[in-house]
Amino acid sequence: MHLKPKTPKKINGRVKSLIQELNLDHKNSTFLRLTARDKSYRAGYCFNNCELESKKTGAKVVYGWQIWEDPKKSFIEAEFHAVIKENGSLLDISPRQTGEEKILFIEDSLRSSGRKSDDAWYSWTNLKMINGFVAETVKECEVVELDETYSELRILEG
Repeated sequence: MHLKPKTPKKINGRVKSLIQELNLDHKNSTFLRLTARDKSYRAGYCFNNCELESKKTGAKVVYGWQIWEDPKKSFIEAEFHAVIKENGSLLDISPRQTGEEKILFIEDSLRSSGRKSDDAWYSWTNLKMINGFVAETVKECEVVELDETYSELRILEG
């Protein structure tokens, strides 16, 4: 199946089901536009980008999920993501790989997140649902930096 997931246009039943599967409340989800901060920030490196921004400005790093859907295929997905909180507002400072104008984000304070060691972060695999059924469950993992360009996702057994 070829998928073309995008930011949901609204918080529909599929979005609510996905967020409920994460044991979160859909009422806490919000659409965020890109807030460009630094040209060196890279798409796909939200943890790094937010950590650097926090060190520069004192903003708080907030972990949660960005939601993607392909309504034509009845597919929806939650991807673990980081944004910053500055003056009470959530800001997504990481460039988009997809060119999306905005993302749907929901904070998650239930799960381990943040820096684990000098070269790794706590993270979670994507939750994927098709036709209202869970296709892939969330698993605890770590993102390990291999060098300046590459990182690796490692599932934590336990």
